[in-house]
Amino acid sequence: MMYYWVLPAPAPAAPQIATVTPAPTVPPTPLPSPQPTLPPAQLDDGLLRLTILDLQAENAQLRAATHLLRAAITLDEAVQALQRNDFAEADRALMTARRALDRAYQLSFEPQKGPIDSIRLQISQIRDDLGVRPEGADRRLWQVRRLILALVDE
Repeated sequence: MMYYWVLPAPAPAAPQIATVTPAPTVPPTPLPSPQPTLPPAQLDDGLLRLTILDLQAENAQLRAATHLLRAAITLDEAVQALQRNDFAEADRALMTARRALDRAYQLSFEPQKGPIDSIRLQISQIRDDLGVRPEGADRRLWQVRRLILALVDE
């Protein structure tokens, strides 16, 4: 035995009549005068140039940070050489760190140039002191290394 459900047919819809009401009259607001704009091609070129300049600045900043990290690693090598009493190797490492700092200085922005220059001066003083009084040079190098790493963290 099968059961079927029968649904009643929908009632015929009455025709809809739309009534039109007049819209209130509003005084027209003056349109702003068009500002001279660059054509889309020139606008895209300007935006593209700004993007390229931003990327170049970011690249220089990353390269400067890389050179700062190289200097910090080289100072570690200098400290290890001092602990072995290998003053020639420590001197070589200090010169390598100085060159890395020179490259970082060239690529860095103005706020970092002063601290980098100060660090270069400290390394030169430590290097000069190696032949005369090497005691305490490793401690001074660790302090300089901390300064370099602080610059990288900025």
